[in-house]
Amino acid sequence: MVSVFYRFFLASIIIIVFCIVKKFPLKFSIKEHFYIALLGVFLFNINYVIFYLSTQYLISGFVALCFSSILFMNVLNNIIFHKNYPSLITLIGGTIGALGLFFIFYEEISNFTFSSKISYGIFLGIIATYFASLGNLVSAYTSKISLPVIPVTGLGMLYGSFSLFLYLLFNQVSFSYEFSFSYNLSLIYLSMFGSVFGFTLYLSLIKKIGSNDAAYVAVIMPLIALLVSTVFEGLKWEINLFIGASLVVFGNILILKKN
Repeated sequence: MVSVFYRFFLASIIIIVFCIVKKFPLKFSIKEHFYIALLGVFLFNINYVIFYLSTQYLISGFVALCFSSILFMNVLNNIIFHKNYPSLITLIGGTIGALGLFFIFYEEISNFTFSSKISYGIFLGIIATYFASLGNLVSAYTSKISLPVIPVTGLGMLYGSFSLFLYLLFNQVSFSYEFSFSYNLSLIYLSMFGSVFGFTLYLSLIKKIGSNDAAYVAVIMPLIALLVSTVFEGLKWEINLFIGASLVVFGNILILKKN
């Protein structure tokens, strides 16, 4: 988790320096700072920390499948916070996707217990996804009130990394740093491409087409992650995984096609 702090703190500094050089606005009202901080805490702290914990119990492919439920989470949060009820096709897509997850995790769901590492990992993955969905909604709101994406992303990462820093201090986590070439190369790569470019583009996408449509990345991620897990983590494709993954992707496509 210390590496998550290093990643987003470095990314926030890069973006803020870029904003200063390009003279992008960095002055916002207290209310606007509140929503930027909320976005940062949801997307760049809680979401990542809980997903990090879930990877201790699940292979990356299954973590990505948990994240694919963000489309359903977005629909749920739009009902809760905006009273925006889904269409019939959206409900059908959500039901198919949920059925797919049930197929994949049937054994863990039917024997769910927090003492089971896999069950606990799934639970963490779903909770992390919900916070990511909340972050998406906050980002959509900051776009609605015309806040610029790049400064909001940089300040959001700064707030998120600072809140994570406080969490780590509270839990007395040691802030050790590995000076190896491979660690520093990975940190720079994740800060630049995974954070600066990745999140700036993703939040820009939310601004242009909305949180529901932007979440289409959830359709692609499980396929890539399952392929990675197959090659590097020895994942064996059984019939329940094949059927479940197909249903998750098909359900997501139905929701996106409608939206």
